[in-house]
Amino acid sequence: MSVMTTSVKSKAPARALEIVARYRSELGEITELVEPSIHVFAQLLERQAREGIGGDMMEIGVFRAGTAALLAACLQENERLFLIDPTQDADRNRQTIEGFSHVQPEQLTFHVLDSIAVNKWRERVLSPDVPLLRFAHIDGEHSYDAVYSDLDLARRYVTGGGLIVLDDIFNMNSACCTHAMFDYLRDQPLLHLVAMGFRKAYLCESRHVASYRRFFLELPEMLGRTAGLQVRICFNSWAHERSYVTFDTCEAQSPHYQIIGKRFHRLEEALAALGV
Repeated sequence: MSVMTTSVKSKAPARALEIVARYRSELGEITELVEPSIHVFAQLLERQAREGIGGDMMEIGVFRAGTAALLAACLQENERLFLIDPTQDADRNRQTIEGFSHVQPEQLTFHVLDSIAVNKWRERVLSPDVPLLRFAHIDGEHSYDAVYSDLDLARRYVTGGGLIVLDDIFNMNSACCTHAMFDYLRDQPLLHLVAMGFRKAYLCESRHVASYRRFFLELPEMLGRTAGLQVRICFNSWAHERSYVTFDTCEAQSPHYQIIGKRFHRLEEALAALGV
């Protein structure tokens, strides 16, 4: 197990903060993302670019393109965004995305198709523009079969260091999302759940867990300093190296780190209690 053992001093990239501020102002009325997730998405995407993790992005379940516009704003010039949703208004969504992100039209690829069909016929549907994904956001149809299929589609194209983000985790109105995710992780042992927060689950290849875990351990300090948001990181079971952290809101004066049965004000204290 590899975790950060020194005090957290990292800073949120200035570009990520600028994108978030503009996003809240221009698209705050249509976004489906809650405030902490907006910051987490923007900072994760900027972190990937800063560390040389390149690749395309994908969103399954586009709706009004509120989230897609944020993803597109973080595209590099040679990267594309694939948008899969059988009910989307592709023309309107294109206007929304291009108006906010200023990407080129050829960087956006729309598939007005059911994502299960895309996965079944992926070689036909996605050729010749085969994606290589550094970020995939799944918020499509919430049946067990659809979620399992969407995870499978994203995993097949994810690049080294890429992330898969699944929506509506532990939402009791959509319990199949969580059920399908844990079954998929059981069936694909090289894919790892690194964190869950605000109904989003963040998955990556096992070899990249340590790097992304460091990012999530920085959240209480980073979000508090840059956004005035207070979150608590909770460490869960470390058994069999299948550990993950969770995060949720807390009061400013409350402990911001927790292991099972204990809470701590400083990350170093929590890590010491874990024996790392």
